Amino acid sequence: MHSDDLRDFYAESAHRWKVANREFQKRTHGWHFTLAPAAHEWAQAHAASDRWHSSGTTLIELADAAGMIHKPEPGRIAAAYSHRDSRTEMTTEEGFGFWPTAAEALVVHAGHAIPLAALEPPATRGDGTAPLALLRLVVDSFATVSVFSDPPGARRG
Repeated sequence: MHSDDLRDFYAESAHRWKVANREFQKRTHGWHFTLAPAAHEWAQAHAASDRWHSSGTTLIELADAAGMIHKPEPGRIAAAYSHRDSRTEMTTEEGFGFWPTAAEALVVHAGHAIPLAALEPPATRGDGTAPLALLRLVVDSFATVSVFSDPPGARRG
């Protein structure tokens, strides 16, 4: 990047951070995430379907799209960050984020990430226990949240 491009990138990043922080502070509803009452049945149906071997991040996105995770306002949940082993640089955990629909820059990160082992597909088709346990882990990960912003040029969707 040229110095002007880099300067512009950092200026836009700082601006988006201010916007995201303002959007976060403006919301007084609290950041409560819960499972829908039908989550158990959905998890069982998912495990019995052709998608039972989907990755955990895909499963969460499918569950969210199906309304199985109640959010504090309209928006979407998806993978947002990861943690890596400091020696091997291999990803060890995946963290989720919430993109409120009515936000310009705000991304709400879950307070802790989920170990990759928990994101593995169920060992056997038809076992809804594993998908339901993963849904609970993700909802629980949002017990505490942090404000983040989309990077400049990021597409929301």
